[in-house]
Order: sequence, then C-alpha cells, then structure tokens
Amino acid sequence: MKAWIQHIEGDFSPLVLSTTALASGGEGSLYTIQSPKGYQHLVAKIYHPNKRTTLRYNKIKYLQKYPPKALSDHWNTQLIWPQELLFDKHHNFIGFLMPKAKGDKLELLCLPQIPKKFQKKWQEFDFLADPSLQPRLNICYKIAAAIHQIHQTERYILVDMKPDNIMVDSDGSVALVDLDSVEVVEEGETIYDAPVATPEYTPPDSYLKEQLVDPTQEDPWDRFGLGVIFYKMLIGVHPFAASAFAPYDQYTSLYQKIEHGMFVHNPKMRGKLSVVPALHDRFDQLPPNIQRLFIRCFVDGHSDPFKRPSAEDWVNALREHSDHYHIKKETVEVPTISLAQFPKQLDLDKLFILPTTAPISHIPKLKLKKPLKRKEFQKHKLPTELNDPKTIRSQRFFNFLAIILITVLATIFAFLVPIGLTVSIGIIAYLGLNYITYRNRKSADRKALVVSILNNQLAFFNEMIRSAEKYEKSIANCMKQITQIYHKNPKTYISNLLNKRDLIQEKITQFNNFIETQREKLEAVKKEEKKGYAEIRAYYKTELKNKLPNTPSSNSMRQEIVLLKRSKRLNRLTPEQAANYQSTLETLTQLQLQQEIEQNDLSTRLLESSQNILYRCQKAYDDLLEEIKMYHNSVGLKEEREVKSLINDQRISLQELERLQYDLDKLEKPLNDQVNICRKAQQDALLYDKINYGRHLLEMVGILKPF
Repeated sequence: MKAWIQHIEGDFSPLVLSTTALASGGEGSLYTIQSPKGYQHLVAKIYHPNKRTTLRYNKIKYLQKYPPKALSDHWNTQLIWPQELLFDKHHNFIGFLMPKAKGDKLELLCLPQIPKKFQKKWQEFDFLADPSLQPRLNICYKIAAAIHQIHQTERYILVDMKPDNIMVDSDGSVALVDLDSVEVVEEGETIYDAPVATPEYTPPDSYLKEQLVDPTQEDPWDRFGLGVIFYKMLIGVHPFAASAFAPYDQYTSLYQKIEHGMFVHNPKMRGKLSVVPALHDRFDQLPPNIQRLFIRCFVDGHSDPFKRPSAEDWVNALREHSDHYHIKKETVEVPTISLAQFPKQLDLDKLFILPTTAPISHIPKLKLKKPLKRKEFQKHKLPTELNDPKTIRSQRFFNFLAIILITVLATIFAFLVPIGLTVSIGIIAYLGLNYITYRNRKSADRKALVVSILNNQLAFFNEMIRSAEKYEKSIANCMKQITQIYHKNPKTYISNLLNKRDLIQEKITQFNNFIETQREKLEAVKKEEKKGYAEIRAYYKTELKNKLPNTPSSNSMRQEIVLLKRSKRLNRLTPEQAANYQSTLETLTQLQLQQEIEQNDLSTRLLESSQNILYRCQKAYDDLLEEIKMYHNSVGLKEEREVKSLINDQRISLQELERLQYDLDKLEKPLNDQVNICRKAQQDALLYDKINYGRHLLEMVGILKPF
C-alpha cells in the first residue's frame, strides 16, 4: 500500500505502508511505514473514504500549521499531533502522518485492579503494591502537563476527554492520541467541531439549557473529564459511582448523576447515598491538596465551570510526585548474585575438618576371645537353675541318712556274711545312691539349658557386633566421601569464591547507601522547587494586587486572561473595565510572561540538579552491574552449583556421620554389657562342666563347696 506526502516545493514523494492495519476505528485505520527508513518512527492514519472531506482536510492542515508546543524529552510525554498530510496517487487527501505511540490504553489503570494478564508488566502500579500511588501520580502529572500544553494555545479543546485517548507504558511514558478530533476555537468561535464526547466524562455544563456560550468552546469542559480520569486512576472507580435514596434514586446512569451533582464526597450528599463502593474510601488516603482539587472539580465546579482546577493547577499540585524526583525501582534493583544464598559468616573450618571417629566392635570381640582366668571363678556362683543350694542341702541330708542306713545294715549283715563283703556292698550302695543324685544335677535338660543360654547370649552378641560393624562401615564410607569432597574442592578454593562474593556484596551495600543519600538529595531539591514555586506565585499575586487591585488573586494569571477575554466577547465588562481592557490585558500578559520566565528558570535549574542526581544514580548502577558481570565471569552459575552441591553434600555427610557415630556410641555400652553377660555364660558353662561325679561325692561329704 502506498501514500504520498507533499513537500514544501510542491512535489510529492511516496511512502510504502504496511498491507495490514495496525489498528482500526470509526474514522480510519493506522498503518506502519515500511519505507523510507526516515519515516519509520511515524505511523499513517488513513481515513475511511467517506471521512475524506474538504472540512477534514482543512482541519488537519490547520492542526499541522498551529501545533502546541511539544514537551521536552525529559518529560517522556508525547502529543500525537498531525505532522504531514497524506495523499493518494491522484493527490487527493487521504490522511496524515503522526508519531508512533507505545503502551496500553489508560483505561487499564482506571480499573479497581490490574487485570491478571497485565499484572507482571504493571505490578508497580498495583494499588496494593504501592499505597503511596507514586507511579500513578507521576502519570497524572505528565497527562496534566500535556493537556496544559494544548490549552495554552487557547485554540484547542479536547472535548472527548477519556482514558481510551491516552496511552501509557509501564516505564512512565505518556502519549495523548486521537488529537485530530479536537475542537478548534478562535476568539470564542468554533472553527472545527469535535465529533463526539463520552457521557461519563462529560461535564454537567452539557445539560444546562441556557448557556452564554457553547461549553465545548472553553477548557472547563476538559477540566471535568480530566478530573474524572484522575479520580479513576487514583481511586479505581468513577467519582459518581454510588446509589442514593429518594428522590435521587431515580438517577441510575452516570451521566444523570453527573447532571445532578451526586459526587460521592459532596458534603451535600451526606446521608443521601444508600450504597457507596468501598473503593471510594481510598479518597481519604490521597494527599490533602489532591483531595481539594477533586472537591473543586466536582463540587465547586458543578455550577461554576471555571472553578474547576485547570491542567495548570493539576501540574502545580502534582509536581512533587514527578519521577524527576524519584529514583525508579528498575534503576536500583540489584540482580541476585551467585553464592548470595550462603551466609556471610559461613564456618568453612567446621565444614572441612575431618571428624574423629572411634570403632567399637573390635574391643568386645577381643574381650570375648580372651581365655577365662582362675580369679574370674573365685567369686562366681552358678545360677540357681543349674546349682540350687536347697537341692544340694537336701542331697547332703539324704547322703547323711544313706550313710547311717548303710552303716546300720552293714553292721547287721556283718554277723551273717564276711565283713569284707559287707563293706563292699555298703560302699557300692553308697556310691550308687550318690550317682543317682549326681545324675539329677547333671541331667541332659540342664546341660542343654547351659548350652542354650551360652549360645543365645553369643548369638545376641554377634548380632550386636554385626550392627556395630555395619555402622562402622557406613562411617568409613561417609569419611571416604567427606575426604573425596574435600580433595575435589579444597577449602581454599571455596574460601576464595566466598571472598569474591563478600567483596561484591560490600560494593552492593555501598551502592545502596549511595542511593539512599541521593534520595535525600532529591527530596531536598523537591522541597526547594516547591518552596520556589510558592514564593514566585506569592510574589506575582502581590504584584497583581498592586497593579490591578480589582482583579481577584485566587486564579492563575492565564485564567484571569481567559476570563477577561471571555467577558469582553460576551459584553459583560463594566464601562470602566472596557475602558481599561487593553491595559489590563497587557499587564496580565506581562505578569504571566514574567512569572513563566521565572518558573521556567527555577524549573530548569532544579531539573538540571535532579537530572544530575539521577544520572549519578544511573552511572553508579551501571558501574555496579559491570562489577557484578565481572564477578559472574569468575563466579558463575557453574561455580555456584559446584559450591552449593559441595557444601550441601559436605553438610549432609557430616550430619549423617554425626548421626551414625551417635548411634554407634549408643551401642557401645550395651555391647560391653553383653560381653560381660557372655563371659558369665561361658563361666557358667565351664563350671558346670567341672561338676563331675568325684567332685559331687566330695561336695556331698562337705570336703568341697559347691559352685
């Protein structure tokens, strides 16, 4: 698609436009410029064929000839104003070129909350993220400044003032669009009409039946829409959004509520509103001067449009919230550095010292293998179930009775048989009876019990030994792993990395301290500007009072000039005012010019100071990023992963080692106790084996003591 522009010399040159429209509306479509390259920063608005009228051509030509003064670059604010007229190949008017606007429609920031799909980009503007509303107030300031530039021409009224005609970006940039639809006014006469107005941003002036002038010819019309936009941006709801009791309940639409002055914070509406959205409570959190401007706009200005705050009034009130005096978050947001998650005072000595471990299994095994000594038996007694003293005493008593009985019988039989035979029979009988008691002491069950006790205790001992050896093996593996980790990345290597980390963290701390100092300096500049503007306004109010005593000093110079010209057009000047009209106008114009010069000088000087501070902050930030980049060249993600893995592995290994050693130490005493139990069982088995028939006989007669 092609379009042609006309040069001053009168010749035409073609532009190549994109084949697909960037956006479309009721009047036309937008196209990007493909060539030549010198025009690619612009877009082409091509009107629909039925909109390409001579009246529109003349209007765009007028707008091109009398553009408002552009804001300087530091404002980051654009007026998307017609620049070059476009023609078709037959040299018929089809549209115009204008700057390319970026961002989203302002309506996004007029909602109660940021839509989910936009939250990442606009999170800084979330009502909960920043209750101070600083980013939103800064946007308001820029919008007010842009509209003030347009109103200063005294030629243009936007009329269709609404968020859809304002583009904003999350970096704080602002662009006013659809400016070819403005109303063009000269000396109170409409030259070119604005085609439309949106009811919910339309002032109550439009509903007045008897009016001296068309309200769209004067900037108070725009002032109302500007107030609505700012209220929605700062509160999140329309200023007239509420329900009321009778008789106001019949007014349900926003334009009806606007017509009848049903501003939620209007003192006259107290007690008359039935349902007020909770969002309106945010009004009380706004700066007091901003609250007063809203009251002027929607209460005082309801019946007197010129009492509404002008764009200039908003600029003066919002100036202190400009991002000229605020360090942007992205300017000071330090990225996360490698190794940042490790504590500054990380005790590497504790991590890299090889702990002392002591095996315990070999000593009990040696103790158990050690031969039993005689002294171990001296005080040892067999357990009752193997050698019951009561049973022994009973057997001894039985043995005593047996001896008496055998002796008596042997004496009797001695008279019947030879003495030798009698003695032999007596001895055999005695030995036989004792053998019976001996077999009772050395029964198979008791022998099995002795062996069972010994085997069970030894089995339990061996099980405990296996557990101890298992712990010892795990401890050995753990020690091996710790040693391998230590040798793979020695402590000095990690210490060097952490020292580099500490150095960059120190620089980050210094940077943060520097930024805090610069914030204090910016705050001082802001206070100086606020004080300077107040002094200038006070001085020129005094000058105005001295030179024109009958002129009210509550209005700005520009507004006084506008009202004076308006009164003249409407023939509302008194004879004295009419006679002094020209001198009064010259005095006001001169005072306004002088005031603007002083304000511009002050603004330029302090802006230079604030820009220098912001530049130093940006320079410090860039230097820090360079330092961090250099740091990451030597301590990057690879090293961070290595150190993180190493320290975590080392810490886990040490913790595991500590746990294993603790469990092993807990096993040491039971294991030693089990050695004693096994030794006792061995002693029992050995002593039980030593109880033979001969010993039994000696024990029965009391020569030996039983075990």
